[in-house]
Amino acid sequence: MSKPVRFVPTIRLTEYGIVNKKGQDMGQVQTFVVDMHEGLIAFALVAFGGFLGITDKWFAIPWGALKWHPETMKFILDLPEEVLKNAPGMHKDKWVAEIEKWQKEKDLELLDRYYSSHGYESYLGIVQKSITKRGKHKVDAKFEINKDVAGEFRFKLVAINGQTIAVSQGYTTKDNALNGIESVKQNAAEAVIEDKTILVNAK
Repeated sequence: MSKPVRFVPTIRLTEYGIVNKKGQDMGQVQTFVVDMHEGLIAFALVAFGGFLGITDKWFAIPWGALKWHPETMKFILDLPEEVLKNAPGMHKDKWVAEIEKWQKEKDLELLDRYYSSHGYESYLGIVQKSITKRGKHKVDAKFEINKDVAGEFRFKLVAINGQTIAVSQGYTTKDNALNGIESVKQNAAEAVIEDKTILVNAK
């Protein structure tokens, strides 16, 4: 393999070693662990072999700590040796059972605290950034479409607690009501507040 590699199949990870900034061999990435809920690589499991004098542990390394170098087909790990020696590790034969216990972002707090203290973004921070980038957000409200006594379609903006926030005008067709909902979605976020009660009191 002489050409630079962009895509790295996980089944071939052990072919691509890890080196430090000086180019010294450190170990191998064993696998990537994927967060299926968020669609992210949560971390890489790394075996350092005899580099740190630890042969029975694998380490969960934040994705941001690894840099792929396609020309040399190596992962460059930007973490000092003393940091790695104290990093939380998992037994190489028990790591699957260990990560199966992690169901929520808070379950990674130990790793988060350790790596964030050394300048790396916490996994929870990465998740929140990804959610923001995708425009995903917790559903706090919903739109309900109903027919009024006159047979017109109206929609209500209802909070998660069931309280009605706003009611639309009447529409002759459901399509028009749906268009009204889309208009609210697109324009409400940038709408300004015009307090006309101030003008009334000033007269």
